[in-house]
Amino acid sequence: MTHPMARSDVDRNYVLWVDLPPTYDPEGDQTHPLYLCFDAMWTYGTVVDTVRLLAPTKDLPKAIVVGVAHDEASYRDVIQLRAMDFTTTAVDAPALTGVRVPGEQLGGAEAFRLWIQTEVVPFLKARYRISETTFVGHSFSALFGVHVLFESPQMFDHYLLASPSVWWDDQIMFRREQERYDSGKSLEAHVFMSKGELETDDLSPHQEFHDQLAARNYEGLNLHWQVFPNETHLSVTPVALSHGLRVLHATQ
Repeated sequence: MTHPMARSDVDRNYVLWVDLPPTYDPEGDQTHPLYLCFDAMWTYGTVVDTVRLLAPTKDLPKAIVVGVAHDEASYRDVIQLRAMDFTTTAVDAPALTGVRVPGEQLGGAEAFRLWIQTEVVPFLKARYRISETTFVGHSFSALFGVHVLFESPQMFDHYLLASPSVWWDDQIMFRREQERYDSGKSLEAHVFMSKGELETDDLSPHQEFHDQLAARNYEGLNLHWQVFPNETHLSVTPVALSHGLRVLHATQ
């Protein structure tokens, strides 16, 4: 099932991919958790398969899985568009996977967050019987998840942040976290964060970011951390999504 979605603030079209539990009853009383998958080209199918495999054994609840995707976009287009949507500041960046995006086109995370908060989530809640909500992201989309966590933690009940790109803009998220801590605000959220053991280059300060966050003892923050052996930044995606969902949502 799909729903086309357009943004009024930018000339950009999206589509919501939706997978419902086999027993979903739109007229019934039962509600289901929502797993909202960003970078849907890589995360949605994995999460759908994981839920279909593990819900019958009650290792996961019967969930509504939704992927936020760019409509009719090529692979190259997606690489560019995700950078525009998920980055927090408009700065030049390395040509990731061979595609360079001018810095002035980047930094759209807050506008994208507002669209998700004011249009996408209300749209889904008006059409489906949703209980709690989970943010699912990897790499740049997990960087976006960190932005949401600091800007509006109550937007989601749970956050699955696999290998977040916290190297972005000279590790600006480390400074954002310091600012939040200095403000004295709580950080009420349930967060699973992870990395692959083989993520060891300058684009992989995940452990340091987790350690800084964990050392704060924020009121209301339930933080999980996992390093997956023998996994790279890309190969870690399936295991991080499966394990992270079970940590956040295990029913046994």
